[in-house]
Amino acid sequence: MAYEIRIWPDKILKQKMKEVDFFGTDKLKEYIDIMFKRMYELEGVGLAANQIGIPYQIIVLDTSVREEETKEKEEGIKIALINPQIIHKEGEIESTEGCLSFPGVQITIPRAKKVVVKAKDVEGKDIQLDAEDFLAVVLQHEIDHINGIPFIKYLSPVKRRIVLERFMKKRKELAKAGG
Repeated sequence: MAYEIRIWPDKILKQKMKEVDFFGTDKLKEYIDIMFKRMYELEGVGLAANQIGIPYQIIVLDTSVREEETKEKEEGIKIALINPQIIHKEGEIESTEGCLSFPGVQITIPRAKKVVVKAKDVEGKDIQLDAEDFLAVVLQHEIDHINGIPFIKYLSPVKRRIVLERFMKKRKELAKAGG
């Protein structure tokens, strides 16, 4: 299937993606539609374009799918952000995260409690998003992806090595078992 989820250590996950300069085009709208479709199929709350092989700075998220599971009282949001950048961070929280590109891995890392993100919409209009708690974490995770920064980067070198060794061992075992 086209647009398969890229699994670590796929090289596209380690690279900064290209800025979008084709706003309002059918191609951009198609990419966004594909990204939402794949994110829902994979049961994620966010997806970065490079996670399915699209080499551009595009992220999609829908926190309403996890709204009932979160303790926060924030409303769910469904949005596509083009060329997003975090322009302000505030506070710190410990976040337990998983990642579609690291199946089976759950780690706890520090994240900013609040972020302000500037981006463009599909037509190229400016967007500013003020987020906190769960939404802030999802934004940080996905924006890191399009900048080639995996969430394991936030672990100490020793913990990162242990997590990666376990992950790669499990991948090899699954491949041998035909899964």
